[in-house]
Amino acid sequence: MSRWILRLAACFVTGFAVGSNVCVAAPPEAVSKSLIFHAPFDGGTDARIGVDRSLYTSDSLERKSEVAGNHRTDVSIVSGAGRFGDALRFKDNSPQVIFYKGANAGFKEKDWSGTVSFWLKVDPDKDLKPGYCDPIQITDKTWNDAAFFVDFDKELPRTFRLGVFSNYKFWNPKNTAWEQVAETDRPMVPVVKPPFRSDEWTHVVYAFENINASDNAASTATLYLNGKKQGTLKHPLQFSWDPSKAAIMLGISYIGDFDDLAIFDRALTPEEIATVYQLPDGLK
Repeated sequence: MSRWILRLAACFVTGFAVGSNVCVAAPPEAVSKSLIFHAPFDGGTDARIGVDRSLYTSDSLERKSEVAGNHRTDVSIVSGAGRFGDALRFKDNSPQVIFYKGANAGFKEKDWSGTVSFWLKVDPDKDLKPGYCDPIQITDKTWNDAAFFVDFDKELPRTFRLGVFSNYKFWNPKNTAWEQVAETDRPMVPVVKPPFRSDEWTHVVYAFENINASDNAASTATLYLNGKKQGTLKHPLQFSWDPSKAAIMLGISYIGDFDDLAIFDRALTPEEIATVYQLPDGLK
């Protein structure tokens, strides 16, 4: 019996469909139960799962005021353009910021773990304007103080980076200027020559474990692109948040498409992340 037939038989037994190299199906039950936020951007910006499903708009990153809904004229839902269904498209830069409430991120004062997953379609060297670009940033303060983000560096060719910054005074107790912080001391996972393209979707995932660890266990944060591990931060991480002030901000200086944003209440395993990457219809 051929290997393909054996694999097909195994897939039927497990309820999986055949992918290029592995069996892929709807999200396994353990993954589905861990999903606490999901915004597929199909037909609108409201999330399908979440504590507060509305998208909000503010005039600036400081978010001193907010209004429900998308009020950026350069951001829209584009029918059929998504990795799955529709997509959220950013056509230009703006001082305005759109965001979901940080209560959807599942923050815990002790032993916080989680996973954030989404898709991007962009050629960073051609499509983005000069300067840093954060497709996503999650914090109650600012980018270097109790914050997660992924960004494209401002230098060409652009490096893609995961940033996981503890409370500012914890990771930078001497208040060293950013330019003087050694690359090896920056809490970031850089990816040189990342696989982003304007005609192809790229899956971005970061998973973190044991932030605010109560047992002195090591904290970790791992970046994945298209189901493949890119690097891991491993050192103590401390986040102090006011969840009412936290925000899941999207498309900061980003020009491109964004789809299928999901947050889980635990760190998915590498195998689960590979499965999510290969789901034919996404998490919906």
